[in-house]
Amino acid sequence: MRIFLLIVFAGLMHATRSFAPQAGEDGAGAAGTAVAFGYLLLSALFAGSIFKSFGLPRLTGYLVTGILAGPQVMGLVSLPALDNLEIFNGMAIALIALTAGAELGVREMKPLLRSIFWIIVVAILGVMAILSATIYLCRDLLPFFNDLTLIQAVGVATVLGVTMTAQSPAVVIALRSEMQAEGPVSRTVLGVVVLSDLVVILIFAVVSSLTTTLFGNSADALETAGRLAWEILGSVGAGVLAGLLLAGFFKHVKGGAALFVLAVAFVMAEVGQRVDFDPLIIACAAGALVRNFTAYGHQLLEEIEGSSLAVYVVFFAVTGASIHIDALQLVGIPAAIFVLVRGTGFYGLNWVAGTIARAPMAIRKYAGFGLMPQAGLALALALLFSRTFPDLGATASALVLGGVAINEMVAPILYRFALVKSGEAGAANAAPSPELEGEPALATGSGG
Repeated sequence: MRIFLLIVFAGLMHATRSFAPQAGEDGAGAAGTAVAFGYLLLSALFAGSIFKSFGLPRLTGYLVTGILAGPQVMGLVSLPALDNLEIFNGMAIALIALTAGAELGVREMKPLLRSIFWIIVVAILGVMAILSATIYLCRDLLPFFNDLTLIQAVGVATVLGVTMTAQSPAVVIALRSEMQAEGPVSRTVLGVVVLSDLVVILIFAVVSSLTTTLFGNSADALETAGRLAWEILGSVGAGVLAGLLLAGFFKHVKGGAALFVLAVAFVMAEVGQRVDFDPLIIACAAGALVRNFTAYGHQLLEEIEGSSLAVYVVFFAVTGASIHIDALQLVGIPAAIFVLVRGTGFYGLNWVAGTIARAPMAIRKYAGFGLMPQAGLALALALLFSRTFPDLGATASALVLGGVAINEMVAPILYRFALVKSGEAGAANAAPSPELEGEPALATGSGG
């Protein structure tokens, strides 16, 4: 029945597109966007339930719905409508970052800080170095390296290596919520992907600035450094203000909290971008403040959970529709090589980092899978890379986009597998486990 309904929805969407005004005519924009939103929401929800019945993540169903309905396959959702639906991306990223910040309770995360630190130092930085070296060694497969000097090739390979290392808090949080996962693996992965994204942003700014000087653009490097300082410090300050606003609302207003959280997420996403702040940092700082300095952290999580489903579903569907399948045709083989190197590096170096940190065996065996998903940050860095190095052409950014496309489809399935094998799937609604492979387990966020 669900498959039949998906076929009916697709047929209705095709009929609507056939009779709708052509792009550019009065009224086409708003009407087309509204129809596209409804179609993606309903179809993705049904597809997610179908995928779940086969033991796959719901969000994989959302992504596949977007890919099939998007402009590059069936064309049921037009490019203008897809561009208009980008507004949900900003809201979803803000809500996801709010969730991440609200989950980062210092008291609960303290037992895992040693593991998080060593995973970032060994696995994240190690994969950056391995990817950079692999890209440089494979430069003969990438035509945009042909006209570069040796030192320029090293710089560009390093920037690409940093870009490809970016992870996805969105996928990690969505899967954790879907699987009702709780335990050291899911908490460690959450802490790593949130903090490592900040590390990746910082390192990207530094290495891209240094690399632009190799092309004779020293002024651009200084501009990038100033923009980075404004973005990070300003975003943290805005996040503190947003957190105080949320806490004040929870304290003094009864009712309507879910709508207020959505409104704050919208403001953080839209206004933040317009003043060159990072919505991810703003929302994460706001959530962390509410969690660690007020008594409303759990209420914030409850309000987000109760109001964000539609936003998340459309976000992942739009993300799927935006996957650059054509990029795989240009750089499919190199992208597949780098995805394999990236995934293998994360798994192996996570084991090394866990051993150094004396982490529970579950973290050593399974946390590496949670580092593999990619989404928004990698896409944003790919676009920033193309703007920073316009002379390298579209193939360079297509390399990153192709890798993201592969990881978006494969990595969520691997992380779901890890949550199931670690025994943390469903643990949020169950009693705490007494032991985890000979190590203390987390009980409601503490221990281990």
